[in-house]
Amino acid sequence: MTLLIGMLTTVVGFSQEQADYTQYHLNPVLINPAAAGLHGGHNFMLNYRNNWSSFQGAPRAYTFSYDGSVMDDRVGLGLIISGREFGVERQLRTRLSYSYRFGDDDWSWSVGLSTEWERFSLTNDVFLDGLYEPGDPIIEEAANGINYFDLSAGIYGEFQNRFFFGLAAPDMVRARIDDVSFEDDSSVSLFEYFNLLLGYRFEVPNYGMTVEPSVFVKRLRNIPFQIDFNVLAHFLDEQLAAGLSYSTGEGDRLGFLIGTRFDNVRLYYSYDLSFETFQDYSNGSHEFSLSIRLNGNDK
Repeated sequence: MTLLIGMLTTVVGFSQEQADYTQYHLNPVLINPAAAGLHGGHNFMLNYRNNWSSFQGAPRAYTFSYDGSVMDDRVGLGLIISGREFGVERQLRTRLSYSYRFGDDDWSWSVGLSTEWERFSLTNDVFLDGLYEPGDPIIEEAANGINYFDLSAGIYGEFQNRFFFGLAAPDMVRARIDDVSFEDDSSVSLFEYFNLLLGYRFEVPNYGMTVEPSVFVKRLRNIPFQIDFNVLAHFLDEQLAAGLSYSTGEGDRLGFLIGTRFDNVRLYYSYDLSFETFQDYSNGSHEFSLSIRLNGNDK
């Protein structure tokens, strides 16, 4: 029983970090509620990520995202529904985001809040484990679901559609909302976790391309500190895209991205290569995004 509780604690702790997206700079509402309605109009996105493919029970995440703007593009609304599988763990999140935009055409910035419900549960496979003791109340309650409520906040700004920044405080308020007797350390201090995105867009007229370097700094639950360096380039009036990223801190990795655009439809694929030892036994990580933008601008 002690080993099972230890496993349960580890899995719950791992599930409490934010989803490990690498294409957040394509849709920053994934990491910052203030980015809801950023592009105007309505944006729909489907995302799938397979971490450490070729490992049995490796993490897989599925995400549906919507964000749009109303009231003369001053108010942004967002909805994110995501599911995650990792071994015997199942995780379901539903997040609502709200933002309000200030400023003018040259300088605009917004503030945002998000409320989130998260459900963690275990699959029936845990009952087949040789360490499971029939009738164990902690495991059976965890299999039925452990629920959390989260409140996050953020700011997001752009200057002349070139310089952009975002600062968010995820898990600013976090509380258990169930009667399960399993104890965990779900309490957090205000602004204990954060993520910071800084970037700049500039054109290369001679080559008909736009280049967007950015840096993303984050400290999340179970991720003490990590920095991502990204370069994203668009070609042929954004019909083609290519990107390169390097992450250091909690697990170094190198990522490659390609994408294309057909009118309002965008399709992206990225591949991550880890510098950890287990990469010798893995096919890397894969991520796909499909987005549809309606009545928006091309920021």
